[in-house]
Amino acid sequence: MPPKPGKKDEKKQIDPVEAKYQEEIRQLEQAKNDLQLEHTFVLDKFRQLKAENDRLRAEIDGFKSRLTNAADDYADILEHRQEQIRAEENKLKGLQSHVEKLEADIARYLDEIRVLKEANAQQAVKLDEAAQMLQDKENLEEAVRRQHDLIEKQTEELRSLKKQLEERDGQLERANATIEELTLKSGGATDLRILFDEPWLVQVSYARLKGDIPLDREMGSIAALALGKQLVLYGGASKVGGSMSESVGREVAVLNVESGVWERPSSARTLAASCNHSAVVVGRTKLLVFGGVRGEGVAAADVALLNADTMKWMTPQIKGADRPLPRSGHSSCCIRERVFVFGGASADGVLLNDVWMYDQDSCQWSHISTFGTVPAPRTGAAATCTDDGRRLYIFGGNDGSRCLNDVHYLDLEKLTWSPVAVHMGQPPEPREGAVAHVTGKYLLVAGGCSGTGRCMCDTRALDLYSPRWETLDDGAWANGVMWLKPRAAYIAFFGNRQFTIKPSMHEKLWELQITEWSLPEDIERLRANRRKDMGFSEKLELSDDAVCGVSSLELSWRPPTKNSDRIERYKLMIATGTGVVKDVYQGRESRFRVTGLKSNTEYILCVKAIYDDGSFLWSESKAYRTLA
Repeated sequence: MPPKPGKKDEKKQIDPVEAKYQEEIRQLEQAKNDLQLEHTFVLDKFRQLKAENDRLRAEIDGFKSRLTNAADDYADILEHRQEQIRAEENKLKGLQSHVEKLEADIARYLDEIRVLKEANAQQAVKLDEAAQMLQDKENLEEAVRRQHDLIEKQTEELRSLKKQLEERDGQLERANATIEELTLKSGGATDLRILFDEPWLVQVSYARLKGDIPLDREMGSIAALALGKQLVLYGGASKVGGSMSESVGREVAVLNVESGVWERPSSARTLAASCNHSAVVVGRTKLLVFGGVRGEGVAAADVALLNADTMKWMTPQIKGADRPLPRSGHSSCCIRERVFVFGGASADGVLLNDVWMYDQDSCQWSHISTFGTVPAPRTGAAATCTDDGRRLYIFGGNDGSRCLNDVHYLDLEKLTWSPVAVHMGQPPEPREGAVAHVTGKYLLVAGGCSGTGRCMCDTRALDLYSPRWETLDDGAWANGVMWLKPRAAYIAFFGNRQFTIKPSMHEKLWELQITEWSLPEDIERLRANRRKDMGFSEKLELSDDAVCGVSSLELSWRPPTKNSDRIERYKLMIATGTGVVKDVYQGRESRFRVTGLKSNTEYILCVKAIYDDGSFLWSESKAYRTLA
């Protein structure tokens, strides 16, 4: 039997498997005790039977004589008893073998119990180690928790510092943008230049552009609308990722000149890309686009109108069968709702020098038959017209073999071409894709592409009365900008202002240069207005604010500032509609009321200042009307 566990062992928690084995061992031991008890009982019974057999044998021997007849019965009984004894012996042998088997099982179970105890001891060691590891884990988790709290605190501090850093970066970025903008603005200057032996006042300003800045592109168009307050960029081709960008050729970008903000309205995107077209301003808020290469590289002869107020395209219904050939690289200009188109290249690549006129009011094309010295067929010429609409000027272009720098004009009344012979000054370098503009008596030519493929941004001026070239802007800034696209549209004119858009090296149109000039007559007018604002006057002038009555006129005059103290007297003269002239006042006062006049009648008056030396100064005559 296995030793009983001690009190110390009982205190330990018994493993369920060991408890099961112990229960089975207890049951086996109980069975063994029962078998031993039964074996003892059987042995006692066997002894009793054997004693009884001996007694019976003795009785048999004693009563052998009396039991002779019953010997067989007793023999049978004995045999039966013997068989029972044998059966019991066999049973006993089976029980002994079963006991031996149980003893073997008990021994085996004891070995297993011993192994399990050893394993339990090992598990207890491991459990102690695990408990120690659990304690170490708890300590480590506590340290990690403290470290995590510290990291959270430091992370929060870092987040706060990062936020402060981002705010400072934003402030620094805004400050850099402001500094850059101020630097650009401070780069502007106002110069008094001598051109054509007369003073020109040239003011240059710069601005950094913001908003949805468009990409730089070639063979697009740029025009000034809304009295020079908007620049509209349309079409063109740009290489993005190594391929021609379809989206650039379809988009319209609008620059607000005053705020310097770009916008790209989605409503103005066209269905097909367009490049190498012409775009002219019709009215103040409409851009007329004609021809160019559309979609899959096919020359077109379509007319489209962009309304700058709604940013939507309109396609006019062209009337009549007389229409120009599809073309690209042509030049256009607008004269009082009439658009003139010159030259270009047909869809077959044939160079043209014809002139067509599109009437915006009637939506009809008409071919203009011209005479005189017609310019050679060409593409990329610059076209413009005079303010009075009497002449159309053509400059430069490419005749298929070389770039040109000649000047021709078309007399729109006689429909006669004439070349402009210029023998003075340095002529501009031959080019195509330039922009032309007439201001006063001067023809301005800017930008374009040279025969070697170099983009030029200079501005040249030609005196149309006594032909002579001068340089308004040499465009030296373009020499250091190597990423300029040769056939890009960077320059637009409006009035006395030239707008030049400059791209960054990342193909973003991000800078605007505005060149504004005042012609000699404008400078003289400014000087006179300045002197007038300061109270200086070189003329004797009648006032416009006369007090008109039914039969009277009360008016005043202002003497010239110079030598006004030497004026001895004034003489006021009046003339009627019948031609009668008479004096109505003589004296030193500069205000007088004329009476006795007819109602609703116009009178012409002038005043004469007489100096102390007998000299005099007349004012300009002015008309006044009495009330009805």
